[in-house]
Amino acid sequence: MIVNYRLQFMRLLLLLISIFLLNISIAHTTDYKNLDKLSKNNSFFDDKGSPYSIEKIQDIKNSILIIYNHGSENDLKIDPCNKKPPKGYLWKGAVVPALLKLHDQKINNLTVRIYRLCSGVKGISLKTMKKYRKELKETGSIILQDEYKNLKRQNIIINEVKKFKDLGFENIILAGYSAGAWASLNLQARFPELIKGVIAINPAFAGKKNGWQKKYPEWGKIRDKEIDILNRNKNLKAILFAHNKDKFEDIKTLSFFKNFKEINFVDYSNIKPNSCSWADVDRNMESDKGHNIPQSKCFTRYVEKNEFLIKFLERIF
Repeated sequence: MIVNYRLQFMRLLLLLISIFLLNISIAHTTDYKNLDKLSKNNSFFDDKGSPYSIEKIQDIKNSILIIYNHGSENDLKIDPCNKKPPKGYLWKGAVVPALLKLHDQKINNLTVRIYRLCSGVKGISLKTMKKYRKELKETGSIILQDEYKNLKRQNIIINEVKKFKDLGFENIILAGYSAGAWASLNLQARFPELIKGVIAINPAFAGKKNGWQKKYPEWGKIRDKEIDILNRNKNLKAILFAHNKDKFEDIKTLSFFKNFKEINFVDYSNIKPNSCSWADVDRNMESDKGHNIPQSKCFTRYVEKNEFLIKFLERIF
């Protein structure tokens, strides 16, 4: 009985330490190397995937601002985020095409605007990863003392949210694909007073499942800490898309989100990857490419036909 209490106390202590580090790190985002260079490509995007400036928005107060957060490479790399990526090129920072369809839509007299944020700075080094792996092997736990990429991205994103709040945008939604979706969900759990909801498309945190589940257990442990933070707010407001052929996170690994009463968990596994085309070549995807489906026209048609995003925004606003 005493052992159980000790384990519970240690778990709570580690969670509190993690939350403390999350909060104090927000103030240091301007120190992130290469962020200034990446930020030059931040922009509003229209339904054609073309960037435009904030000066073209005439009524900020009556706008719904969707801040889109791209996917990520591993912590050792800077994430590509092109100034004007071809439509569907998610690996170059393009906005998911189904989201672009929301541009200029009216939701209860509010106009939707989409802003693409580039935030993919480098995370922790290989040496640091090995340090945590050794610590986990020796002690069974990790005490985080470094900012991994997704945490840095969360700090960059929330700083941007606060800037837009100061500019007069009152209705802010975070949207994201892959690691950008995961970061968006985490932030809504921590800052519900700033973020009205989240559109999470194939959320993923720690790379492919066979990595964080087996080869790189330190990432599995860091993922557990992230889930602990998510579980702090059972009133998360989100729509989440997941696929059973996703090599990063599938229906099973994301099933804990089904415990959140305000999350619409959309299992779109009925769309087969090999029935969808790649954005950059006229060829169907392989059968195990569920993570890549959102770049395709078949995903856009599916979302539009079921009015998933429109209905979600109508529920929020």
